[in-house]
Amino acid sequence: MDIGIDNMEQGGASMNGKLKLIQVGLGGHGRGVGREFVLKSPDFEYAGLVDISIEALEQFAEQNHLSKELLHTDYNDAFRKVKADAVLIEAISPVHYSICKAALENGLHVLVEKPFVQSMREAEELVQLAGKKDLRIMVNQNYRFFATVATLKQTLQDEPVGKLQFISAEFFCDHDGKPYQRAMKDYILLEMSVHHIDMIRYLLDADIVSVRGTTWNTPGSGYSGDPNVHAFYKTDRGISASYVSSLTAAGARMAWEGKWRIQCEYGAVHLDDLGSGYGVYIVDRKCRITKLPLLIPEHEGIHGTLAEFAQSIREHREPISSGRDNMKTLSALLATSKSSEEGTEIRIL
Repeated sequence: MDIGIDNMEQGGASMNGKLKLIQVGLGGHGRGVGREFVLKSPDFEYAGLVDISIEALEQFAEQNHLSKELLHTDYNDAFRKVKADAVLIEAISPVHYSICKAALENGLHVLVEKPFVQSMREAEELVQLAGKKDLRIMVNQNYRFFATVATLKQTLQDEPVGKLQFISAEFFCDHDGKPYQRAMKDYILLEMSVHHIDMIRYLLDADIVSVRGTTWNTPGSGYSGDPNVHAFYKTDRGISASYVSSLTAAGARMAWEGKWRIQCEYGAVHLDDLGSGYGVYIVDRKCRITKLPLLIPEHEGIHGTLAEFAQSIREHREPISSGRDNMKTLSALLATSKSSEEGTEIRIL
């Protein structure tokens, strides 16, 4: 029997056809996701809300005209008692593994905020558990649904200035991290670079096979782990990518997607501001600059993540950026940390 569909039929899908969702985590980001995306989703409605703070729960319910019967302070209790199809995890990353595991054990599909988890052992266990129970895991790599990224990907496929040769990407930001982020070992990699390294894989339709990288701290940063990274990635397409990023960089702030130059045979494709605002540009061999119109996805950003998650449940298939796929992004991030520690190139199997 199809466990995922069975769960949906037993108490999941409501009379209006929406899937029932339990959200875990109502911090600042979680509240924003709930207010701007879940409540506006044509695919989901709340079956439960979980946070350790009853004040946060009651405030969110009151502000958004939701019943207090939805509120829980224990996710294990909510997963056992609430009839739902899926769980959205917006809690902090150190607890992703335990919440994901509890949701899967209770027959619930999982959409988890990046990073998926913090070790390959945890990721492998959860992916195997989801497979055994015929459930979906999706990681919220929402940059895949940005108009800029969609346009960049399509442009690279069209090859307007010839075949790809190599990539240079960078991201700089002065970010005041949360307490748990300040204590993380691989802060920049798991909390920010996860987006950009996943972009490399997504844009190239390729996997990363090796990395030589270094991470470092800045005096007085307040971070236990390293908030800076410089790495060189090789992919199974033979295309390499250089990446540098800092979360303690004072000065002009970049767009979250960062600045990209994809060098090709007869010119380059850029995600940058080359004089006409941030976007996708083609610069040919004669230095003629053309800004491209954006390809707007049907569902953009987190709207796209939620729509894909719902569709994967209904179609009984792996979602884009599934837990299984995201393990390849996670392995590249952890290999970058290991490369920095050991001072050598790390092969990724």
